[in-house]
Amino acid sequence: MFKDFISTIKREINIISKDRNIFTVIILVPVIYALMYGSLYWNKGEDKLAVAVVDMDRTEFSSGFIKALNNHQLINVITITGDLSEAKLKMDRMDVMGIIYIPVDAGKLLESKKSITITSYLNTTRLLVSNDINKAVNDVAAYYVNDKRNIYLKSTGYNSKEAATLVEPVKADVRAMFNKMETYGDYLIPGILALILHQTLLLGLSENIARERQNNLISEYKSISGNNSVIALLGKTAFYFLTYFAYSILFFTLAFSIFKINLAGSLVLLLVITSLLILSAIFLSILISSFFKRKFIAIIVMAFTSYPLFFISGYVFPSYALPVPLQYFAKAFTISPFLKAYIRLTQLGAGFGNIQGEIIHICIITVVLFVLVLLRLKYLFYKSD
Repeated sequence: MFKDFISTIKREINIISKDRNIFTVIILVPVIYALMYGSLYWNKGEDKLAVAVVDMDRTEFSSGFIKALNNHQLINVITITGDLSEAKLKMDRMDVMGIIYIPVDAGKLLESKKSITITSYLNTTRLLVSNDINKAVNDVAAYYVNDKRNIYLKSTGYNSKEAATLVEPVKADVRAMFNKMETYGDYLIPGILALILHQTLLLGLSENIARERQNNLISEYKSISGNNSVIALLGKTAFYFLTYFAYSILFFTLAFSIFKINLAGSLVLLLVITSLLILSAIFLSILISSFFKRKFIAIIVMAFTSYPLFFISGYVFPSYALPVPLQYFAKAFTISPFLKAYIRLTQLGAGFGNIQGEIIHICIITVVLFVLVLLRLKYLFYKSD
């Protein structure tokens, strides 16, 4: 039995080494993708976003407000004009991503203790950019509001401490538990690394299984494994499991370090749940691709299904906001509970007790897939006779 197991592994390594498509997807693509996609978010966040200011006030207040905007780390005021149409033309050409409009007599109204409205025109074709500009404008406006309120309260007889308390009677103490710098890279890179592991494994192995049927090699596969479906399955998957386990160690140590991604929890526990994900992905890939007799069809089907699984997993879009049927559909695949446990473990420092439910969920799906794959292999071996 052990000899059959080793023979099956050797056969699998021989197949991978000789098939350039499978070799590329399994050996080269995971590392290349990790470096390529991760490097896109090397700076993680954006700063000094180009904006235009339409200053219709031309007073000391507007000059100070513009200076404060330009000093904000997210804003770079590249144009100051008195013509709104000129600023809009610049935004249409994408020369600026936003326009800040300061109305006429804003300084006089503020001095007379009347409200003013500073308008932001945002190019929302890039959502993160528009949010950052809006945040910067609100930060500067809030500073001016609090400063003017403080001055007014002092003029009515309150001392500095009393005025400060009245300006902000309730102070919010906001402490980010994950993604403390609120950058896109810190949020996206961990998910991308998990997606690369999951998708490339599905694609590479599905191509391998479909190849067996396309080239009528099921009988050979059966013979080498000693007509034992368990040995056939373990021998077929051993190389893939060890390879992707090695990738997991590489991603969670070297890649996390290169891209400065936080790993707050236990690396050992992270590797355990990733091992379960790898096993379930292996079984899922074998099960689905075993129904196809052409490599091309199998890899197309897997490519068009693996991305949607990531999108409905709850990582990109919250699960509770999905249609109810999609919520239940997503729970049938291990990528959904894995990503929930993965983020809490890596970014929030969760322990086993915090992700126990997700681990049980993954184990149940993995066992079910294992049984289904064994039954499917037994059937294919029977048909090959």
